[in-house]
Amino acid sequence: MGILPAGVLLTVMAAFLAGIASDNFVAGFAITAVVCSVALAAAHFLARAVISRRNR
Repeated sequence: MGILPAGVLLTVMAAFLAGIASDNFVAGFAITAVVCSVALAAAHFLARAVISRRNR
């Protein structure tokens, strides 16, 4: 199924706001986008692992 579109939208929104708040928009946007993407992917894979363990 992949990562939920709502999570991707939240990642982009958070990165955009962080870019506005930082001194350098591009650097703030990029750093926040990477951090949020990694956190979103980790949460997705951990949730799949928990669900697969419950279904055993």
